[in-house]
Amino acid sequence: MNDIEKIYKEFGEGMCLWPFIGAFYSCVDSVDGDVKEMSNFIRPCSLVRWEGEDNPWYIQPGVSLKDSRNTDRWLYMREQFLAGKWRDLPDCKTCQYTEDFGNMSPRLNNNQFLADEIQDDIIELVKEIQQNDLQSQTLKMLEYYPSNYCNLECTMCGGGASTARHVFEVKHLGYNSRIIVNPADPDFFDTLGDLEILGFTGGETTMQPEVHLLLNKLIETGTAANVIITLLTNASAYPIALVEKFKQFKKVMYTVSIDGIGDVIEYQRRGCKWENVEDTALKIHNNPDIHEVINIVVTSMNILNMMDLIDWCYEYKINMLIVSPVVRVEYLGPSCMPEEIRNVAMARLQAGRDRYNTLPEPWRSDYVKVIDQLIGNIVHNPFKQEDLDKFITHIEKENIVSKKPLHEIVPEWAPYF
Repeated sequence: MNDIEKIYKEFGEGMCLWPFIGAFYSCVDSVDGDVKEMSNFIRPCSLVRWEGEDNPWYIQPGVSLKDSRNTDRWLYMREQFLAGKWRDLPDCKTCQYTEDFGNMSPRLNNNQFLADEIQDDIIELVKEIQQNDLQSQTLKMLEYYPSNYCNLECTMCGGGASTARHVFEVKHLGYNSRIIVNPADPDFFDTLGDLEILGFTGGETTMQPEVHLLLNKLIETGTAANVIITLLTNASAYPIALVEKFKQFKKVMYTVSIDGIGDVIEYQRRGCKWENVEDTALKIHNNPDIHEVINIVVTSMNILNMMDLIDWCYEYKINMLIVSPVVRVEYLGPSCMPEEIRNVAMARLQAGRDRYNTLPEPWRSDYVKVIDQLIGNIVHNPFKQEDLDKFITHIEKENIVSKKPLHEIVPEWAPYF
């Protein structure tokens, strides 16, 4: 185990370890309808952004996956992190945005995770990269995105991450786009030699055949016992076919996406059924071979009822929670909330905070921290009329295909619809 404080002392508080010892590898992309083919891409993490340009992370013809992690763009990003200039990187807007609101960003969460789980000395690994002109041949964590196959069409999602959402975008939003899914590059398995952590993302990972095939390969080659597996799931179904395989790995960690209970989650994550989500989440929670964390995507659709979710988590003593601001469609966040709605949300959260502040430890600290982050999302997201206008347009289209319109689920929004 590494000491995260020593890592920050050595490289600065703005350090991100992903560009040095990690990567996000995708075989999926959403492209204009006229585009017939594209290459796979590998970038420092799944949240890296680019604006006003073509995807700069595509793997070029004849270039290996390992060499694709050492292009000028990768080297520049490493240089900026080591120089303490990560806030100058437009690629990293998501974590900048998240930390500005007082939340634990993916950068901070992943740094801690890597420090806890990587066996090699991370400080020495980064120093070796520094001494090698910022070239990295070390890949300790890989997130693999084999497919966008997903059964849900979440209101804050995009077609590149969900087949169901893509159908909605084309049919109801008029998008002229298509999804290209490629097989993995021929040298993909060669990159897994030193890997300690393999993450699967999507799409709904439990439904992707590529996930099952790769887990089988790691078991067959005898390397599974040395690898930690992480998966994202929408908890729509319990992964019975994977449970026995999980026992072969060093550790299995599930990030379970739950943004509310009852009608709230069924609106935000259209296509799910709360009773199924609850059943799956509790089975994961009670399985001794699986470690779980609940990821909550905060929007103006669910924040007024967020205490219901926290109460549910406390009822079942689920206290590993991550608060994630909505990205890509930031206008779905608290910045669209007029003052009267904002005040209701703040009052409910504050009342919840007062209630949880009386609990014994560790419950008090765990839940109060989450509530403080939710409050921070409102406080640091001032109202913008243009975001409210975009929000109304967005929700009117979602309401067309939802079982219930938003204002019947969250009546505080009724005056706007």
